[in-house]
Formats: sequence, C-alpha cells, structure tokens
Amino acid sequence: MDKFLQQEDQLGVRINSAATELYEKLRSIDPDGLGMPGYCLHYYKASHSRRLFFSIETSASLLYRAIRMINGQPEDLVVMDYGGGVGSLYLLAKMVGFKQVIYNDHLEDWKLSAELIAQAIGIHIDHYIVGDIDACFDRLDKFNIRCDLITSRNVIEHIYQLDVFYKAVHERQPSAVVVSSTTANIKNPLSAIKHRRWHRKWEKVYRGKRSVVIERQCPGLTPAKINSLAYKTRGLASIDLVEAIENYRKTGKFPDPEIHKTNTCDPSTGVWAEHLLSIDEYKALISDENFEISFEPGFWDTHYPSALKNRAAHFVNRLIRKNPASGMKLTPFIYVIARPR
Repeated sequence: MDKFLQQEDQLGVRINSAATELYEKLRSIDPDGLGMPGYCLHYYKASHSRRLFFSIETSASLLYRAIRMINGQPEDLVVMDYGGGVGSLYLLAKMVGFKQVIYNDHLEDWKLSAELIAQAIGIHIDHYIVGDIDACFDRLDKFNIRCDLITSRNVIEHIYQLDVFYKAVHERQPSAVVVSSTTANIKNPLSAIKHRRWHRKWEKVYRGKRSVVIERQCPGLTPAKINSLAYKTRGLASIDLVEAIENYRKTGKFPDPEIHKTNTCDPSTGVWAEHLLSIDEYKALISDENFEISFEPGFWDTHYPSALKNRAAHFVNRLIRKNPASGMKLTPFIYVIARPR
C-alpha cells in the first residue's frame, strides 16, 4: 500500500504507521450498522469511507506540518479538532499519541456519529464538545485545558465571523497554533468558478429563508419589497439580518450585498456556503497583529478509480511541490496557518 506520508524522519514514520493502522481499522467496520443519524451516515460514506485513503492522507499531512511547526512531540501536545464532523483527523491524532485530543462539532448528531465511529474501532477520545467556539473554550476552561494546536478540515470556509473566531482563540487559548485546510481556494481559477456556482445554487434557498424572516419581522411589506430586501441582505444572518431589516424599516436603506461578492450563508445559522476569501481578506479577518499568518498549497488525491486521473494528479502534485507559490493556483485545497505572535 502507498504511504500516507513521504517524509522519512521519525515523526513522518510515526504518523504514517498510525495512519496505516487507522486505515485498516476503518476499512473493517460497517458504517451502516453503527447507528449514525441518516444524514451523518450519508456524508461519511460519500466523503470519507468512499475516499478513505485521501481522508486519512490529508489528516496525516496536516498533523505532520502542524507538529513540525510547533517543534514538539505529540505526547506533550494537546490538540482540538474543531468542527470535526465524521472525518479522520481526531481519530488519527489519538492514534499518533497526542497528550489529549478534544473533538468538537456544533451539532449533537455529528458528535454522536464521531463517537460511534471511535468506539467501533476501539479509540477513546479525551473530550467531546458540542457547540461553537465559546462553548468549546468554556468547557476547556472548566477542565483547565490549554490547547497547543487547533485544527480543522473544510471548516474555516463555513465560520460566519472569522474575526470573532480568531479573536476568541487569541484571548482564550493564546498559545494555540491554528492550522486549517479548506477547498475554498480562490487562487485556483477552476475552484473559484465551482464555488461561485455553489453560491448561486444555495442563494436560491437562503433568499427564500430570508424572505420568511423579513415577512415575520415587517408584516405588511409588499411582496416586491420583501423580494428586494431579501436580495439585498445576502450574506447576513442572525442579529445582523435582524438589524438590517430593522434599519430598512426605519430608513428605507438597503445593505450592500456586493461586499460579500457571490458569497452567501444560511440566515438561520450563519454557516457560509463555502466562503470564498482572498489572501488579503483572510489576513484582515485573522488579524496579523495577533497572529503570524501563512498559506500553503495542499495536494491532489492520487487514489481515484481512474488510472489516468491518478497519473495526472501525480504530475500536478510534483508541480505543486516544485513551486509552492505557483502551486497555490493548482492545488484543490490550501492550508491557512495562524501562529500566535
């Protein structure tokens, strides 16, 4: 079997060994028999078990670069997998031997599913936390836990207020290095086109949700005005949406949706539909006063059923490794790294 990591140093060998063991453990389970909620099961099968090697490979790569960045040993480090869903990162972190592994997701169903998977392969996770970043840190404070590393895979593009998220990390877990990966890579032209299409698709759903909120908050508005206001409040959720509607009711002024470009979010939860941000926008939201911010390219999956596709992926990956700066335009995902100053 191919290696999950090509690095031959002690850490690389250690992570690769754990990744290989995790791969065999996950291959041996029947996800249909675990009792996961239906939509969690569907996502696990479509996004992880169907592409199991790549799921573990990306987790292995993220953990390797994060540990090397901290310049520590796993057994001395505490890691939190933020927005872990039913991915492989929290499982691999435990098998690699981190001092403590904290799993988080914002919904109980995802936490339940993650726990069922861990139990099925005999892995004990130290803490499971349900809730947003404040709920996480409240729980960590309760147990006097300080994270060395906060990780996430395909989560950062969904966080409604990234500036609030990173401010909370800076204030409440000031020693934590935050390493995130995201497929919302605006530097890759094809990725950007794909995400903008998703935005248009989801905006049809979210505009309808905003119309319902507007109608409830401003009874008596004509359908035309409701539609106009729903169009203009794209990218707003929760209290921001309520305040924009109230401001329109008082002044007749619309917010400007163009500041969000094509981005849109669920008005009830604030979850972005793959928030597509530029490097400069990331830097502004993360705050380079608090963090040293860097970006690195990821890599393509080389374990597709198609041999031709795999050869192409290997070729592009070589180009990315040869020139990481140019590779940002070729990679299917990027790492967003924030190290405390």
